[in-house]
Parts: sequence; C-alpha cells; structure tokens
Amino acid sequence: MDERPLIETVAAGIAHEVRNPLNALQINVRILEQELADWIPDREAHVYSVLAKITSELQSLDNFVADFLRFARPPQLKIEQVHVRYLLSDLATFMAPECGKKGVKLLLSLEKGPIVISADSFQLKHAVLNLVLNALQATPEGGTITIETEQEGAKLAILVRDTGEGILSDMIDRVFDLFFTMREGGTGLGLPITRRIVEEHGGSLSLASQPGEGTTARILLPARGEA
Repeated sequence: MDERPLIETVAAGIAHEVRNPLNALQINVRILEQELADWIPDREAHVYSVLAKITSELQSLDNFVADFLRFARPPQLKIEQVHVRYLLSDLATFMAPECGKKGVKLLLSLEKGPIVISADSFQLKHAVLNLVLNALQATPEGGTITIETEQEGAKLAILVRDTGEGILSDMIDRVFDLFFTMREGGTGLGLPITRRIVEEHGGSLSLASQPGEGTTARILLPARGEA
C-alpha cells in the first residue's frame, strides 16, 4: 500500500492519465484549425467559433490541472537573498498591461519595510501574483490595485489592496477552502496555493474585506535577511 498522502497519489494519476491526453488534444485542435484554413478561409465561419470554444475549455482544464499539481506537489523552497522592491516592481511591470486592458490602475508603495529578505523569489512572486490576479478580477474599470510593503516589528508585510466589490462576511472564511471560487473560470486553488507558499516561508496570509469597499490581502513574513 502506497503510504504517500492520498492527494499526492491522486496528483500522480492526474499527471499521467489526464495531462498527457490533454496536451495531445490541444496540439490536435491547433492542427485541425490550421488545416481548416485551407478549406474555409473565412475566419468568421461558425466552425472557428466552435474551435475557439473548445480551445478555451481545454485551456481552462489545463490551468486547473497545473494548479492542482502545484498544490499537491509543491516544489522545495530555494531560499536566497531577495530584494523585495525589485521583486514587486518586476511583478507590477508584468501585470501592468493586463490591468491597463481593464482600465484598472496598478500602484506601488514600497518605501517601508526591509529591503532584503530570505525567501524563494519565484514562489514568493507567484504568491503575490495570485493575489493581484484575484484583485484584478474583483476590481471594475476605473478602480485601483495597490501593492504595499510595511514593517511590522521584525516582520515584513506585503499588502495587495483593491477597490473592488469586496467579499461578503459569510464568504471570507471559505475563500481558502480547496476548490472554492467566486471567480468565473477560477480553479479554487489560487488562494490555497498562496497560503501554502507563505506558510512554508514561516509566514501567514489573511484577508480583510467589506462588500462594496474592496479587499486587502496581507502577507506577513519573517524579515530574515539584511536590513
């Protein structure tokens, strides 16, 4: 009997039995679309909208599988000295075009808190990215998302604030539940993955929200590293 946790056993099965045929389906849909172009050059034809729908659904399934595997089999932390402001500035540069498409301003306030901490830069950036993506989904055109840093005793706080729709009080405790989502097309794995990454760094993740007034996600990390 395999003594690995059940979720890891399930993940191994998904990786083999789902991801491989899923990748094959995505490749074959692309081939089909290319070959159809010779027969039906009119890209407005109904068949192309059907193919677009299939492609979108396959991509959603691929995203779910990727998130599930990331949750079930998280990579080992690779701790290094991380320059917090550089990391968050790079993340903002990456996300700015996506925010701009929706008419949402992405602001930075990184003057406070330690400059360098000990962390896994890739995983920490992924955790904050999940929070920014959630904020963007909840924030309407004309709203703002702000990434801030603060010093809290011997700890670093990273806050992602939005002016979005907020979360109802009876939902706030459920958002960290596996597979629970309020976002169309969401997997319900983003926040559990983010919390796991933060906790593996010895930190904590919390949310504060008021319906109609936005949400603040707060990562609190040990400020190990240079001051």
